Amino acid sequence: MIVLIAAIISGFVGEVYGDLFYGGEANDYYRGFTTGFSIGFVSAAIEVFYVRSQQRSWIRRVAFLPGFIVRILALTLLIRLCLTSNELLSDYLQGRPLALDFKFSEQLRDTLFSMAFVIFFLILTQFTAIIGFKRFINLVVGRYFRPVSEDRIFLFVDVVDSTNIARKLGNERFHNYLSDIFYEFDQAITQTGGEIVSYVGDAVIGTWPLGTDTAKNSRPLLALRSMLERMELQSSLFESNFSIVPEFRAALHGGTVVVGECGDSKRQVTFLGDVVNVTARIESFTKEIGQPFLASEYVITQMELPSGLKADDIGMHRLKGVEEPFRLINLRFT
Repeated sequence: MIVLIAAIISGFVGEVYGDLFYGGEANDYYRGFTTGFSIGFVSAAIEVFYVRSQQRSWIRRVAFLPGFIVRILALTLLIRLCLTSNELLSDYLQGRPLALDFKFSEQLRDTLFSMAFVIFFLILTQFTAIIGFKRFINLVVGRYFRPVSEDRIFLFVDVVDSTNIARKLGNERFHNYLSDIFYEFDQAITQTGGEIVSYVGDAVIGTWPLGTDTAKNSRPLLALRSMLERMELQSSLFESNFSIVPEFRAALHGGTVVVGECGDSKRQVTFLGDVVNVTARIESFTKEIGQPFLASEYVITQMELPSGLKADDIGMHRLKGVEEPFRLINLRFT
């Protein structure tokens, strides 16, 4: 969807560009749109399906600036190929001889304009990767400029035995270890419609809207199952790279929170309320009773349980720092 949207926007930009510099005939509109569409499609496809989605692609292992320069050089070559192929395609469709009408000034202008548009796209994707796409959109439209109340589900995920693993691996390798785990968690959360609230030490916090549709409310459970499946698929790789197969704990809770922007030099959307604190306490309680996945009864009653999930009521429990006891549900994936 992102690739298609980027390609269509790029196509219309190309159409306007063609109208401004090459006249307003129907062929110019067509050629401008197809040229812009192809440049946008290729650029977005590489960014989304290779750079952003391949955890261990070489370009993700280099620093930002050299990686950015390499991408610009590669995209410049692709832009030239798109410009040339679209010119030849236009000649073919109109029955003209296949010959490039090469004017250096026009070719340079077309290339520089296309590069500027693609570089803007790359900078935008880098920025949204840092703060999250949904959070970026919310900041742009000012959705949380003033605090608002929302019903939300929170998922706290914590890596098991991280202190001892950090001591065993050393700081740098432990960072790589957590980074690989967080990549899998991130994909599971975002691909089920959630967003990352933050990474706190060895924990990840994700959130989803809590509404009246029980099927949609069950997306955190699908994310949790996806995490289990992803970690199982990557177990041999973790064993090979770190001699450790990661395990994790998770807690689910939901309710009303206050959401708003805060900060000055670094704007951030924060979620405040007892719901966040209780979710953290439930996650801590998983360690006490030796059960990896727990949820509050309240949030489970708002969900449609997916197939392969057993939800066992384990009674009322007092959580540290929380006045009233909570009825907790033990989650088991079969």
